[in-house]
Amino acid sequence: MSPLHDINIAIMAIGFAHSLYAGIMLLLKKNARLSDRVLAAWLFFISLQMLLSLFNTRFPVTAFPFLPFIYGPLLYIYINTLIPEHPRLRYYYSTLAVPLIAFFIVSLIYRKEPVLALDSFLVQDSLQALRLSYAILLMVSFLAYSILTFIKLNKHRIKIRDLYSYTSQKITLGWALFVSISFFVLYALLFIIGLTRVLVRNFPLDPVLLGNVILVFYAFAFSIFGYQQDRIYPESSKKSGGKYARSGLRPEAMDTLKQKLLDLMEKEHLYREPELSILDVSNKLHVPRHHVTQVLNEKLGKNFYTFINGYRVEEAKTLLKDPKNDVLTVLAIGYDAGFNSKSSFNTLFKESVGVTPSEYRKRSVGA
Repeated sequence: MSPLHDINIAIMAIGFAHSLYAGIMLLLKKNARLSDRVLAAWLFFISLQMLLSLFNTRFPVTAFPFLPFIYGPLLYIYINTLIPEHPRLRYYYSTLAVPLIAFFIVSLIYRKEPVLALDSFLVQDSLQALRLSYAILLMVSFLAYSILTFIKLNKHRIKIRDLYSYTSQKITLGWALFVSISFFVLYALLFIIGLTRVLVRNFPLDPVLLGNVILVFYAFAFSIFGYQQDRIYPESSKKSGGKYARSGLRPEAMDTLKQKLLDLMEKEHLYREPELSILDVSNKLHVPRHHVTQVLNEKLGKNFYTFINGYRVEEAKTLLKDPKNDVLTVLAIGYDAGFNSKSSFNTLFKESVGVTPSEYRKRSVGA
């Protein structure tokens, strides 16, 4: 056996063991949620794929890998159960497994045939249509579900600004966005390498080995980040109806709530709390969360994120101009104003003022 064959066997063994163990740990996780169970299923499928690949090195079990047809759908379902406040499995999710079932049956029927032999991939025989259908549909699956997942995550990143005054990887799901983009990019690269391997003889890269490496990488990435992912929404969050359809807020009540909200910021300086959420504000005002959102959007023309950070920027400007604070670093002033990180302080301050906090302080001193 060649060294690459031995390496491939080792990678599959590692992928099988890790995916199985990580899936079990997710199911045993304290307060495991629906998204954890979906992710565990994704890892179990990876583990099964590695196990089948290991068996196929000894005797034919399946003609080709059919489980990759479930990777894209499970990624999409996972994000759809991770983002909502009250996630649930939809009936139409079961239809996403149709390609998996179809190719599973075909893979069993042709298990003794070299369906995906790269050296004869373009040979005009009875299996050519099957080979081309498999490759095209699999690429379409990865592309379609990667795009759908990206769209879902992008909408979430916009919506989250109505709920939190700060950002973090666990709230914005920046890690999931990176994984979903790289998921498509790496598999697109794998298809290109596979096509090159078909067209160019003695091409040095083995797409099968590379595919296993990519799969193991995602098994590690999803298990690590997924296990650490906390709830995006607070436990006490209540399900509400349409955006404002049932809010019951009359114009005069909106004006009253608006003034209370402004007083909360200007008199109690609630914006100085670095991890302030709209639920904290609604609890303080003893009103439903969506009432606060309605006032912010309709009366002030802002989302919660821009509203709170606007106060923080103004507070920082005041502190930076005050000679009494010359002994404080710029970052310390940012924290005093309510920002929870240097990057968010610099970014939001520059977006609002046009210069960085350090430059603003220098100009203020010079003036």
